[in-house]
Amino acid sequence: MPDTRMVPICRSFSTAVRVANSSSVSVSVHQRKVAMPIVLGLIGSMAIGVSDFLARYVARRNHAATTAATGLIFATIVAVIVAALGPGRLLGSDYLLGCLSGLASGCALGLLYRGLAISSVAVVSPIVAVMLGAVPMFWEVITGTALSAGVIVGVVVALLGLVVTTFDPALGDRIKQGIILGFSSGLAFGIGMVFMAQTSVAGGLWPVVGQRTTALIILTTFCTIRGLPRFVRGYALRFSAAAGALGAVGVLCYTAGFQRGSVTAVAVAASVFPIPTALLAATFDNDSLRWWQILGIGVVLVGIGLIARG
Repeated sequence: MPDTRMVPICRSFSTAVRVANSSSVSVSVHQRKVAMPIVLGLIGSMAIGVSDFLARYVARRNHAATTAATGLIFATIVAVIVAALGPGRLLGSDYLLGCLSGLASGCALGLLYRGLAISSVAVVSPIVAVMLGAVPMFWEVITGTALSAGVIVGVVVALLGLVVTTFDPALGDRIKQGIILGFSSGLAFGIGMVFMAQTSVAGGLWPVVGQRTTALIILTTFCTIRGLPRFVRGYALRFSAAAGALGAVGVLCYTAGFQRGSVTAVAVAASVFPIPTALLAATFDNDSLRWWQILGIGVVLVGIGLIARG
């Protein structure tokens, strides 16, 4: 005859197993939801980093505004194709937010390419990255979003690592110019990201079309007023095309991440774009990569890991 005292114990054990399984599934789903936006931010960073390296080559032979305007033509084409094929529909409110982001991004691109042309990737890009990560985080804080301790620590660690990479005594006076242009560009990029972060999943990636189109109009108008060539020609055109297409991929990834996760987490993941730029510049260009800059890159990666866990 079975021991009836074991029945409640078995039932309790069965219940505990079901609760544990459901909890583990819940945690797993939560981790995926947290990780995916960060992964999108990192993929976007890789694309933007390569884009900036290619644009730097063009900007050293053409005006920064001309370089940015040419790249934006190809960026707009890529954005339209992806938005049309992707989920979501064209929403007026989201598209307007994209256009507002484009106002800031157009200015930011011109300043960034100018800084990359006259200063160093190791100075300009990390400052842009710091601002790009800090501005959206500041926005989340002032709008009442609570950030976990792990995320805050990760943000601080990542931004400190980016600061370390900016120091290079061999650059002399070019450091000051790079800091000014980098700060201005980063502030504009950060503001543009805040606008993009307000878009919805329902609006798909159409806000990116609005952003790229608006930035293109701003820069071509600037070139016309200043009497500058509006578009790059010759051999450099292929580099501009690649830079523009990769830039669009980066912004598309950022926007998809913003629509699905923490603005701060995605922005800080997005801010690691100086790493591929600096590595490419050290490999194929005359830029030096100091030991402390390599250390700074490692610190940034640690910070990103803390954000993902937080």
